[in-house]
Amino acid sequence: MTRHLTVSRRTLLQGTGATALLALIAAACGDDDDSTDGSGGGSGSSKEIDTLTVAFPSSLTNLYPGKEAGNVNYYVATLVLEGLVAPDGTGKLVPALAEKWEQTSPTTYVYTLRKDAKFSDGTPVTVDDIVYSVGLSKDETVSPNTAYYWANVEGAEATGENEVTITLSSPDVAFEWGPCAANAMWVTSQKFVEASGGDIGTPDSLLLGTGPYKVTKFVPDSGVELERVDTWWGGKAPVKTVKIEFIPEESTRILARSSGDIDIAFSISFDQVEQWDATDNTDVLFQPDRSYVGIDFNTAVEPFDDIHVRRAIAYACNRPAYVQQLLGGHGEVATALTTPEQIESVLGADGAREKLKTVLDLPYDLEKAKAELAQSKVPDGFSAKVGVSSSAPQVSSAFQALAQDLESIGISLEVEEMPVEQWYGTIGSPDWGIAYMWYFNATGDPAELINWFLAEGNPASYANDDVAALLVEAREETDPAKRVDIIVEAQRIALADLPYVPLWWGEAAVALADKYTIQDFGSYTLLSPWTPRILTKD
Repeated sequence: MTRHLTVSRRTLLQGTGATALLALIAAACGDDDDSTDGSGGGSGSSKEIDTLTVAFPSSLTNLYPGKEAGNVNYYVATLVLEGLVAPDGTGKLVPALAEKWEQTSPTTYVYTLRKDAKFSDGTPVTVDDIVYSVGLSKDETVSPNTAYYWANVEGAEATGENEVTITLSSPDVAFEWGPCAANAMWVTSQKFVEASGGDIGTPDSLLLGTGPYKVTKFVPDSGVELERVDTWWGGKAPVKTVKIEFIPEESTRILARSSGDIDIAFSISFDQVEQWDATDNTDVLFQPDRSYVGIDFNTAVEPFDDIHVRRAIAYACNRPAYVQQLLGGHGEVATALTTPEQIESVLGADGAREKLKTVLDLPYDLEKAKAELAQSKVPDGFSAKVGVSSSAPQVSSAFQALAQDLESIGISLEVEEMPVEQWYGTIGSPDWGIAYMWYFNATGDPAELINWFLAEGNPASYANDDVAALLVEAREETDPAKRVDIIVEAQRIALADLPYVPLWWGEAAVALADKYTIQDFGSYTLLSPWTPRILTKD
């Protein structure tokens, strides 16, 4: 799911009225230098754009992230749906539908709603809509991919004309990120959901939200079209029409950009950066994106229930070569589940990496791999398969390289490419003892990723009482430094058992028409209404 940024003046938006949002964005970028190195984009202005055509490498079958929680679901939904809060371009939480909020006790959060907020059909947003949307987010039937996040929420209630109070069962300092469209809440109306029979995000029911756009067309596995509305409390977005196309073949995207059929290609493949660089009238931007890529072992599936098997595979992972040769250096070897950027605000960049490098230090060593396999329940080797999304060529290449090394010690690994929706089904499945996760931190919470990988119901079927106790401590610890220590210690204990093998922490790459630039390009670019960040170069 589904995220390193240089601090910009957009951090000043916290606590301000957002009716001046677009003007502030334009003013904030007026003195930046032109750049194509991923440092945040170049200078430009928020000019009117009739149509912006964007290409993503993966497709959707449903627009609602609660139903289908892939990255692209979020990227589309954040133009249409909002939560109570949102991340700005630097990862700070800022007002969205709530003009202000406060935590009045360890388990109580109070939100004051904007009086000018409307749905795209013109109806005002009420406290009842917020309460209903919390219930929708908690509903495992309607929102199966995010309901788990609300398990600790007792409920929401109207406590004033424009005030909603959300109460937790127990303290959880990460909850401030919960009611956010970048995470687990998308405000809509009960009337709309009931009219659609509860099945939203489909070509027939689409979405109804409070954002700057409405969906006018959705063809699963093909694309989405959105039209600007005049009801958004944040003002008029600069792009009138957004066309999003799903183009899984990178060569096809390059041709589409070369011919001018698309303006922007997000998440470009590193193995074709040279081709993108050679494309006329095109700039390429890079930026660390808080992403984690690693191997998942289902520890409930033989022979991956044997730690010697897991160690053998871990020693066969040539992680430095993956980063340098397959990513072209656009990433770094991962030594933990948590990415450095998630804890940089506490420890600084160098301190974060020093802290995380102690979690897991397994060198590439085929002799040690052979020795581990010899101690396992399958000393003569075995065969297995791993599913890889067709939109993740660099991951596929890494597994192909791993398969060659594993073959030399007696393990046959078949790499099967498949559509992204099918790949989701391999994660934690008893039919796939080895899988992988490409996870994009969507929040600024340091515990986001370990809560996914180590809490109950995790994809490795992994359980450890000491780790579980540390996760509880991390939820309740309010001192940032102490909380980071707990989070790192939980990973150190867990990764000694190798339910996961971290491979790399990644970067984002985007190719775009050189007449445009992106303000604050980075891990949060697409996690709140993002078209105001598409600027036209002066």
